[in-house]
Amino acid sequence: MNEKKQPSNRQLKVAQQIRFLVSNFFIKEDFIFENFDSKNLTIVDVVLSADLKNAKIFVIINSVDKNKLFIDELNKKSKLIQKQIALNLTSKFTPKLKFFIDNSFEYSHKINNILEIINR
Repeated sequence: MNEKKQPSNRQLKVAQQIRFLVSNFFIKEDFIFENFDSKNLTIVDVVLSADLKNAKIFVIINSVDKNKLFIDELNKKSKLIQKQIALNLTSKFTPKLKFFIDNSFEYSHKINNILEIINR
């Protein structure tokens, strides 16, 4: 009986708002990374904790070889990003932001390749 609890409507609503605000931040702001272009970043999903105080932000970056460095850079600057989205967020608290690489596309590609091998 290891069932995961489904996110509440409030969690989903705030997560969607955070996703929108973080995406707009990277598009509209002159946010400078030393070695990266933030225009090559896609926010895939935001998962909030039950108390809405922590947010996991899953991203995809076009340059696969620099994923780890880019995520480290994002996590170093997460306080600045958090301050900027706090200005437009409609919740009482602004959650702590933590960035992660979303590897669901790689995983689905791997599963697809396995299924093609099986079907031959």
